[in-house]
Amino acid sequence: MKVKLIFPGKMKVCFRRGPTGYLRQDPSEEAKRIKDNPDLQDKLAPQGEDKIREHARSIVFMRGGDVSDRQEVLGEYTLQFGKYKGKTFRWLLENDVGYTVYLMKKVEEEERAGLFNPEGPKKGSLLSFIEYSRSFQDIEDLLKYLAEKTVVPSAVNEDDNLVGFGVHAKKTWRAVWESRADGYAAFILGRQCVPGSKMHHLQQYLIKKNRQLQSAPEQPCITCLSSSRFVDNTIEYVSQIGVCRN
Repeated sequence: MKVKLIFPGKMKVCFRRGPTGYLRQDPSEEAKRIKDNPDLQDKLAPQGEDKIREHARSIVFMRGGDVSDRQEVLGEYTLQFGKYKGKTFRWLLENDVGYTVYLMKKVEEEERAGLFNPEGPKKGSLLSFIEYSRSFQDIEDLLKYLAEKTVVPSAVNEDDNLVGFGVHAKKTWRAVWESRADGYAAFILGRQCVPGSKMHHLQQYLIKKNRQLQSAPEQPCITCLSSSRFVDNTIEYVSQIGVCRN
């Protein structure tokens, strides 16, 4: 019999909502006080993720939460950047969703320009926060709602999707894959991308195409078979001497 574990100390995010049910994007009164008063802002040096994770897990454990639940543990991570530095991830979602959306858009813009650098505790904290935020359906619904205001029709065939950022913005995904010898596809594959961003979607496409290429069986070149058939009038002989392959 499987025992269902109960964690009495599990914390839930209390989102602030507007009349339509969507999340409010304006800062709470507490958030406004912190934003407008530098004396209330954390001035300590940013900490690495290992230390932040250890502290977060200890808080979850002490209150009777589930330390194996990544979302719950991330909720106790403390921000290592910005005016809300020192506040928990959960606190930020509860007090300033608008700033959360701003951070996501800013990272995506930097990715498009090829300027995003994921190194360092500040950027590590930012990426962890975005991961945490996107784990909530309410945030995904809000992002979808905002995106629909300026929606760009998707291509019927994903090969025809446009890159949408950087110097290759007007290139199709297919063109990036077919011209991979220029190194751009390898560059995208080697990047640490924010989930849901345009670069991330392109990266997933390239990963899929690469896997298809590796798993596809070698096929004989038709022109080579035809040539051999013309000379010797037999395919069997071609297989003995070797066939040109793609």
